Amino acid sequence: MERMTFTIDKTTVTEGDVVEVRWDCPGAERAELMLDNGFKATTLPLELSGSKRFRLHRSKGRTRLVITAYVGGKRFSKTLRVKVKPIPVTRAETVDHRGRRVGRLKEWLSMPKWQSWKARYRQGWQMLTPEKRLASRLLMILGAVLLLATLAPILLLLGLFGLSMYLMWILMRR
Repeated sequence: MERMTFTIDKTTVTEGDVVEVRWDCPGAERAELMLDNGFKATTLPLELSGSKRFRLHRSKGRTRLVITAYVGGKRFSKTLRVKVKPIPVTRAETVDHRGRRVGRLKEWLSMPKWQSWKARYRQGWQMLTPEKRLASRLLMILGAVLLLATLAPILLLLGLFGLSMYLMWILMRR
């Protein structure tokens, strides 16, 4: 089918940009467009002529667009490729009240020590999975029990009993 036309307005874009696709498939019974970004391929039914706009998000460097027209049981297709560049990443930075950039060390030094420690601890703790949080708690309890057991051996028995009660409580509440 030599009269089929398939064009795109841009062949190189940045992730998130919009491209406009135009096509004309005279004499075809039906037409479809396949978009393949390297991660996922999607096929859309089309009218026999027209245009559509697509925002190209995530891609493995190239997005392939294939239009297929069906005429009398035969398939005719044309392929276009769009190079998709990743979005440039910029690092966030802190500025003081005068608009000057503040380095990480200066930012850390200006924060009260307990707030800095508390913020870092809370952030790290929230990133752990529930299983790792439980394991961390148990490790801290066991470490405290062993430390106290060096002072008095009877504290080892009491600590292990307390640890087993804590584990029993965890099992019963779930």
